[in-house]
Amino acid sequence: MTTESEPTPLVAAVDLGGTYTKIGLIDRNATVLAETKVPTKITAGPDGDGGLGTVSWLGDEIAAFVEAEAPRPAQQVVGFGVIVPGIINSESGTVIAAPNIGWYEVEVAGPLTERLGLPGAIGHDVRTAGLAEWQLGAARGSSNLLFVPLGTGIAAAVVVDGRLLEADGYAGELGHTPVPAAGELVCACGGIGCLEIVASAAGVVRNYTRVTNFDRVPSAEEIAASARNGDHAAQSAFELAATALAEAFVIAVTLFGPETIVIGGGLSGAADLLLPRIEQEFDRRLTFQRRPSLIISAFGSQAGMVGAGLLGWNSVPS
Repeated sequence: MTTESEPTPLVAAVDLGGTYTKIGLIDRNATVLAETKVPTKITAGPDGDGGLGTVSWLGDEIAAFVEAEAPRPAQQVVGFGVIVPGIINSESGTVIAAPNIGWYEVEVAGPLTERLGLPGAIGHDVRTAGLAEWQLGAARGSSNLLFVPLGTGIAAAVVVDGRLLEADGYAGELGHTPVPAAGELVCACGGIGCLEIVASAAGVVRNYTRVTNFDRVPSAEEIAASARNGDHAAQSAFELAATALAEAFVIAVTLFGPETIVIGGGLSGAADLLLPRIEQEFDRRLTFQRRPSLIISAFGSQAGMVGAGLLGWNSVPS
């Protein structure tokens, strides 16, 4: 039991993105006590260092943040958790492939532990955010669920019978499920007709700009506002996204039987434009399958940070 003379233990939580990296301090109650955001330094390339420079930079950033935010005797940082987009082997602490930051077969957990002198772990950004929603957030108490953040891309955290599926880091790439609504459009992954081509935030923008003569590229939020104001092209962009999501969800529901689907990410702010159409498509498409409840993320943009904190706490010896 912690007494007044004992420091409050915290973990450093890191959400590493292709553009920005968020670093925070989280207590055992999953409360984010301090947070900063810095531009991500990417050093890897065809002739680069395989990402090791970025890992070294990340260690320095975490150390500087901890020193600045938790220098008081009343606080002690006891571990770290880092989440990364891509194919992540959390068991070995290795990033198999993270194209957004140029990492391929990069060991992360070991070098960070050596730099920081702390135990820690790394995980996939979406699966870890899903862990937060499952254990502490919107899906708390559910044994079968999907957590699907709709952002620049789309992935999913899949929980079946109380177990988060990992598959050596390959599970949950829902955004690359081919769906009829995406037609023959070619995805950045090289596939044809992937869900995220039309149903991610970037996909909604593409849906809209394909049929309009906009003098600049609008944001998904602007298109959502236009849809609510009666813009037919904007409404059609969201209808296409919702139809594609329903098609992918029906596949996932048939395979995994979730009782709950938690929608997160930036595009969850347009749930009023998406969820009614998805429900209509469920009416049309689901027959014998269990019909899941559609709910919105409790942690919002903080889900990844909270999940990274959980990773950190799980790495700290009891």
